[in-house]
Amino acid sequence: MIQDPRPTPNMHLPADPAQASQPLRFESGSRTVWIVPSEVELVRDCGFLGAIATQHPEDYRNGRERHPVYRGTDGSLLLWKRCLRGGWLSHFISTRHFGCARFLREMEMSEQTRVLGIATSNVLAVASTSAGIGQRVEMLIRLERDVQTLKQYLEDPIQSDSQRRAVLEATADTIRVFHQAGFLHGDLNLMNILIQQQNGESPRAILVDLDPGGLGPLSDRHSNLTRLIRSYRKSILLNTPPLRLGEGIRFIHRVTGSDRDRMKSLITASQRCLPRSQWSR
Repeated sequence: MIQDPRPTPNMHLPADPAQASQPLRFESGSRTVWIVPSEVELVRDCGFLGAIATQHPEDYRNGRERHPVYRGTDGSLLLWKRCLRGGWLSHFISTRHFGCARFLREMEMSEQTRVLGIATSNVLAVASTSAGIGQRVEMLIRLERDVQTLKQYLEDPIQSDSQRRAVLEATADTIRVFHQAGFLHGDLNLMNILIQQQNGESPRAILVDLDPGGLGPLSDRHSNLTRLIRSYRKSILLNTPPLRLGEGIRFIHRVTGSDRDRMKSLITASQRCLPRSQWSR
């Protein structure tokens, strides 16, 4: 678990993350695969163990490259993701990593948050294959249905004030509980928050691409949330409509759990980061 150095006491969470099952390890030649125990049959059936898909892709999802999506034997959609490097090293060894610890930590976080009832991406398996210099790393992720990113949602002009309020409250609640449980997100931004609305139910906010390897040594909840603010700033500079009046302050109030000190520090960070025209949002 990537822990916040300033955890909140008196948390009310549904379970103990220690109850999360440890991944099972399988080896085949130069390939090692770690799988969530309850998903071994599903992962084996799709061909992930042997690195050869057993069926044609049903769809693709865009990232740093197009990732194939397969239909699992349980009917779920499975994203088979080749993990590419970011940063300046990507110009030289974009498909190689010097280890897979960060990806295993992401799978561990995914399973721990599932046990706690926190909505995050569902990482089923991680594979590492020796490739001369370094390793090729892949992940198998179960996709959520009927979702759009928070950025896409905020860009939709037809949403009513009440609909937007429900979505922003769900987003704040998910982030707050995630933080209260001691977790931090490696890249908290508008694209890594998915909004799911099904059959007239209350909206659900899901955190994806947890990537704990992206966290700095001094990361805490405040730095996580200021990263989200910077993502919002970048989006409005790229013509995403700004938050409506009052939405920002209500979000801050809810995501901090009404903690006055946390609210004050986050409002100050927002004013430093955003143009003055956004301060009243």
